[in-house]
Amino acid sequence: MQDNGFSVLGDLYNRIFVIQTSDSVRVDYYVWNRIFSGLPKDYLLPDMDIYTFLPQK
Repeated sequence: MQDNGFSVLGDLYNRIFVIQTSDSVRVDYYVWNRIFSGLPKDYLLPDMDIYTFLPQK
């Protein structure tokens, strides 16, 4: 299988996560831009209603 992806640092998409981290995770630029462009402007993962039930570290 040939990989035609273009990888970038996942930090580019931090705004959609409630807890934003900075690390060296690389993601496929085209896939994540497609996901990112389809989300509402104020969308967050996980949803804040769910986040309150998650165990906190």
